[in-house]
Amino acid sequence: MRCDSPSRTACGRLPWLFAVAACCIALSACDRPSAATDNHVDGFPHLVAEAGMRIGDVDDPDIGFSRVSGLDIDRDGNIYVMEVLVPEIRVFSPDGVLLRRIGRRGAGPGEFERVPHFGVVGDTVWAVSGFQPRITLFDLQGNVLSARRAESVVVSLPGHYGYVNPWIMLPGGKFTSRMTMVRPKTTAKVLRPIGWTGRPPPRLWTRSPDHTPFEFVQFAGRRLMVPMPPLNIPSWKALPDGYLLVETPPAQTHEDGVFMVTRFGLSGDTVYHRTLHYEPVRYSAADLDTIAARAARGEPGGMVHYAPGGPVPSDWEEVVPSLRRAMKFPESKLPIEYAWLAQDESIWLRLSHADHATAVWLILDAGGRPRGRLELPSDLRPLWSRDDTLWAVEPDEFDVPWVVRYRIER
Repeated sequence: MRCDSPSRTACGRLPWLFAVAACCIALSACDRPSAATDNHVDGFPHLVAEAGMRIGDVDDPDIGFSRVSGLDIDRDGNIYVMEVLVPEIRVFSPDGVLLRRIGRRGAGPGEFERVPHFGVVGDTVWAVSGFQPRITLFDLQGNVLSARRAESVVVSLPGHYGYVNPWIMLPGGKFTSRMTMVRPKTTAKVLRPIGWTGRPPPRLWTRSPDHTPFEFVQFAGRRLMVPMPPLNIPSWKALPDGYLLVETPPAQTHEDGVFMVTRFGLSGDTVYHRTLHYEPVRYSAADLDTIAARAARGEPGGMVHYAPGGPVPSDWEEVVPSLRRAMKFPESKLPIEYAWLAQDESIWLRLSHADHATAVWLILDAGGRPRGRLELPSDLRPLWSRDDTLWAVEPDEFDVPWVVRYRIER
């Protein structure tokens, strides 16, 4: 199928090709560089981010946000922000003035069954929404151009199968796709692939039968989950022409550690590979005591899987020692807490050893070259970045989210 102009109403069928990417491990070893080199995270140039325009409102829910899941910018500089609660796409002028709203909750044309993944390509706003995904195309004024249900493609995996659904619209109207679900089955086929690699994303790898991810302790007749360390699973980011893989193997010694960033093409070729060195940070006794206490109280940061929000147990202080004794954490923390892919295909890596007030981000450009090291508020979440501009969502002192523009300079 083909649609050379996705913004035309006459285009009744939506084209999309599947970029089914998978992963392989690419480790390398080299002599430890000094912190003065760009192969060591301490040698990255220091960048400064200056906050500028803020979009939001504390008192007016029609303008202010409850939760933001995405942001994009059109060629005229208008800002498109996804408000989750409604859900709807709010369009603001380059000066931050609300211009219009696109979409709402529902199952009809121009409505979203679930919070959609969205973006802007040329004169078209695209949105992919729902478990059985529907692709909706709008013009920049919010008029519906097309709304079509996309049939999921089932892909065989070792011992499983996965659903591949449209994810990102490319110029010309085609869509790349990603795995969205895995079930225990083996029979499947693929339609119209544009590329393959040897394995699926790391989070879809089949675990060994004896793998037991959770441990529990008994306390006062209750079965309590023991906090776990962060999973050392490579981070995988899809690109229109391949994917990025961020690997953080355990540090071999406390004095030295490495992590790797590799960009692969769709044919499995290595576009670039970067090995970066860092100084591992040990878990202190206070760190582990805090994790156990948060888990006992049911607070975020306890690293347990549960539904928070319930009352704090009255005996939580007595629970802490039982959890603490059962915890099995490595000596050192993982170097990377979070990996984020920006619109200019730069990769942002949040280091795990920042203090509670600030977070340190390492930025590699689209070619894998170190761009710099940047400190940002720890509660900031990046949404969109290109060149020297960063858009992020950041809560105020009342925990109300604001969309903030930052300028990045050396």
